[in-house]
Amino acid sequence: MNEQHFIELLYRNITRPWVTLALIVANVASFAWLVAHGGGLMNLDSQRLIAAGALAGRITLQGQWWRILSAIFLHGGLLHIAINMFALWQVGVFVERLFGHRNFLIVYLGAGLSGSFASLWWKPTVLSVGASGAIFGLYGALFGFMLAEHAAMPRELMRELRSSALTFVGFSLFAGFAMPGIDNAAHIGGLAGGLVLGAGFARPLDRSERLADILRALVGLAVVGALCAAAWFAVQPAAAAFRKADEATRSARALAFADETLTRRTTSLFEGFQRGEISEDAALSVIEHELIPGWEEQVNSLASQPADSPVHDDLLHYAEARRNAAVLLARAIRTKDRHWLDQAINWKLQAENILLTMQLRQAAAAQGGKH
Repeated sequence: MNEQHFIELLYRNITRPWVTLALIVANVASFAWLVAHGGGLMNLDSQRLIAAGALAGRITLQGQWWRILSAIFLHGGLLHIAINMFALWQVGVFVERLFGHRNFLIVYLGAGLSGSFASLWWKPTVLSVGASGAIFGLYGALFGFMLAEHAAMPRELMRELRSSALTFVGFSLFAGFAMPGIDNAAHIGGLAGGLVLGAGFARPLDRSERLADILRALVGLAVVGALCAAAWFAVQPAAAAFRKADEATRSARALAFADETLTRRTTSLFEGFQRGEISEDAALSVIEHELIPGWEEQVNSLASQPADSPVHDDLLHYAEARRNAAVLLARAIRTKDRHWLDQAINWKLQAENILLTMQLRQAAAAQGGKH
């Protein structure tokens, strides 16, 4: 097939690459919406991107799986989206005509998903946005077509396309390795997904779709699906670690809130008791019906959780010390025995020492992380 005939077939099959145009509009519209709602034009902050649907590994792995797709329609700034949309237009109009509207869209989305899964697998704590994984997938699809149907493309045109595609991919990957903040895992994952899908969907432009073409396309989809599933299952240990860490954080926050509430109530009780505003019976009732049950609830909550958090034992011992102090204080009031009051004070001091030790350890860890 000569080059002129090949070009005629491209434009005869697809007169207007409306899917490429629609994808560009979708990306630009999402960026414009974020900028219009307070985002910076040149650089959107990470929290705004996370709220909009960025691929935030910790959140994604704990149920918000839809970020794997939404992230490929978000961009971090004007330069980011400008480069990606220019690249999408450059390669998209050709690849869409090569594969057709439907298959082009499948390749784009499939490669974008492959890139997101690769990012999660490579770095579970990833924070990533951008269409570059999907765009790399379009180049991968072009390579896939050349491999599967090399006889269906004019040799000279294929040589030119291969040279320009390799230049783009090679330079982009080099820049990704050389510069911080570029998600090369998404680029490589998208490239691999696009290559498989492109080989699966490839067929000569002058031939109608046959059963063998459909079966090959299904195989390509199955392979990409299997790779994405493998990446998802491979990253589940990290997801479990995130869940445990978040549970420990929630427990620490709950304990901090309970500590503040119960300590405030204890202080108020003592001040009222010293001023003669609260009787011994009333004080005893508050301790037995509020303070002791409150700390007992915290002890039971912590004791029921896995002890794999580095601060779990400290938190549990702290809650136990606070509970013991309240129990002995009630006993001291009931018996009017100074011995029990001294024991209550001793447990209170133990709790304060545990809290101080945890704070010092946290401060030391934070200081050690600075370079």
